[in-house]
Amino acid sequence: MIAKEENEKLIIEKLMGIEDFHELAVRVDDTDLMSIVHANKYLNYFDDGFISFTSKMGKNCGVLYKQGIVFPVRKIEVEYINSATFGDNILIHTRVINVGNTSMTLAMDCYKNTKSKDTLLVKGIIVRLIMDLKENKLIRITDFFRDII
Repeated sequence: MIAKEENEKLIIEKLMGIEDFHELAVRVDDTDLMSIVHANKYLNYFDDGFISFTSKMGKNCGVLYKQGIVFPVRKIEVEYINSATFGDNILIHTRVINVGNTSMTLAMDCYKNTKSKDTLLVKGIIVRLIMDLKENKLIRITDFFRDII
């Protein structure tokens, strides 16, 4: 039992130490009538950042989806700070800030000017679950990521 608890602790420590940076360019259809990125598009950017984050750990979300594994969002908080426009480059910074039994909380920040992170656009906090659709049940975070240690 102690070995399992120690492994879980190691997995959580490893998750808490991983961060990812994902770049993308703002497309014209990401903007609204004011020619700035529409508020809801940042949720899509967060998804892109999450996919990049999981890929960094050897988890392919497309393959997992075909196997019936999905990552539903339980909660999301977004603070809009600055605006981006068509053609801007955005950097999405993703990191784990908390690991629960069946959820993990991610901090996701979007910056304009990907080289220097000079303008913070949006700060997000997202609680994600991992779910097996075939069995209709949640997967423990430490079970899902056990191969990262």
